[in-house]
Amino acid sequence: MKTATFPPVSTLKRRIPCYIIAAVLLLMPLFVSAQARQLSLADLIIGLRSQKVSLPERNRILAEAIKERGVTFELNAEIASELTAAGAHPDLLQAIRVKIEADKPAPTPEPTPVPTPTPPGYDFYQSRADASLVKGDFKSALADYDKAAELKKDEPTIFLSRGRAHFNLKSFDRSVSDFDQAIKLSPGEAIAYVNRGATFEALNQPDKAIADYRKALDLDSENETAKLNLKRLEDAAAAKAAAEAAKIAAAQPRPRPEFVNMGTLTPGNATRMTTPTYPSMAQRNRIEGRVAVEITIDVEGNVTEANAISGPAMLRAAAEEAAKRSKFRPAMFDAVPIIGKGVITYNFSL
Repeated sequence: MKTATFPPVSTLKRRIPCYIIAAVLLLMPLFVSAQARQLSLADLIIGLRSQKVSLPERNRILAEAIKERGVTFELNAEIASELTAAGAHPDLLQAIRVKIEADKPAPTPEPTPVPTPTPPGYDFYQSRADASLVKGDFKSALADYDKAAELKKDEPTIFLSRGRAHFNLKSFDRSVSDFDQAIKLSPGEAIAYVNRGATFEALNQPDKAIADYRKALDLDSENETAKLNLKRLEDAAAAKAAAEAAKIAAAQPRPRPEFVNMGTLTPGNATRMTTPTYPSMAQRNRIEGRVAVEITIDVEGNVTEANAISGPAMLRAAAEEAAKRSKFRPAMFDAVPIIGKGVITYNFSL
């Protein structure tokens, strides 16, 4: 079995470049003396003062070690002078500065404060609600009026406008409630009474609507809407009252009179109209003219009384006799025959 052999040291020295050996010999104390990764000031001074390689080579080797491991000190003017006195070149000092800066922890950025936005005021919500109301988006308008009312509970225009939105959504009870609040906060505004009056109309409460329109006119006598609506409701109320009165009157029985005045009687009223006999004495005396006879007719149409009330005296008896022999259709009251009175006029002419 062959035994391994090693070449003599003199042979190894001839095979390994001298600058590598020098570097190893130079840095060996650093690896041996410093367990930490970083190099101390003493490590650098020892390395600079070593005589195993030239000073430029020492500076280069130490600069490389610093780049790899860093240092344990801060480089100030006093330490820089001490290193320069030990043989440190400017490049070595610059390598220390660069490594120190590189090893510094990155500064933690300060968070930029984000300003908290100022929450919108009631006027923002009211303006947006007004715009929605104009566009007919009543639900969106209500949502913004609610927020505006929460922020400013004593602003009557919010409740006035929200009442209109409720009205358009046919929430009439809520509409009245909002108009009540608007009137409570600003009792001198005629428009609130006009709007509440219109809502009472929608609720079929005309008496309350009339009262509100009258109040609106008390506050603003030139309010045309209140004028027109009030007149319309008052006319309707008068017509309704008249119709109710007529209905009540029609429902009540009328008292039955003793007789019915039939006015002037003509052959059209009669079932038998007797012509009077012209008296001979009146003919000889050339007497002629018109005789009016007032008669009474019983429920069967018979003439029970006949009295001449005008005309020549010599002709009256003949007229009365003719009237008594006539017969008429009876007078009627509520579709029931009744005694009637009328006048027959006879014309006597030669």
